[in-house]
Amino acid sequence: MLEQYKPALKQGVTMTVVGLLIFFVTYAIDPLFLAKPKGWMVLIVVNMLALPIYFLIMGAKACKPNFDYYSFGKAFNAAFFTGVVAAVLTLAFNVVFVNVIDTNWEAEMAEEVLNSTEAFMEKMGAPQDAIDKAMDDARSQAANKPKGFMAQLQSTGGGLLWYAVIALIIALVQRDKEPKDSLVIE
Repeated sequence: MLEQYKPALKQGVTMTVVGLLIFFVTYAIDPLFLAKPKGWMVLIVVNMLALPIYFLIMGAKACKPNFDYYSFGKAFNAAFFTGVVAAVLTLAFNVVFVNVIDTNWEAEMAEEVLNSTEAFMEKMGAPQDAIDKAMDDARSQAANKPKGFMAQLQSTGGGLLWYAVIALIIALVQRDKEPKDSLVIE
């Protein structure tokens, strides 16, 4: 049974590799790029839209020939399995990255997000007392947020929910509308 979903596994691995290559390029250029407004946009467009939509579609499409009848459930499983593979591999990389490779990156990213937010508020003409209060509130919230493995696990959970939504839509499109053997040829 798992053999039928093997193409989805391959697409999940490929999605991870592409995502990591993009991360390595941006990290090499500017390690804090993803904490800046342009980095947020790249993160949303690439990691939340382009990569998952493309690779989940490809995972579902690649598995379709392995089934006589490609039900909604099978199409969903194929698309979602692609995302699960990518999420688990990315989680493993992220845990190693923040705990071994660059142990200060997570804290530096959080500080850069605060700096970018403060600069944006100043640019928009917010009063200094409002900026100070917002920064104090943000620092207080940041102190209570999970870090390290727990932060990565929480992020992965959110990613999996997003992948499930995408997989539902893909399954609606990719599924066979009715079993092939129920078609009557006259």
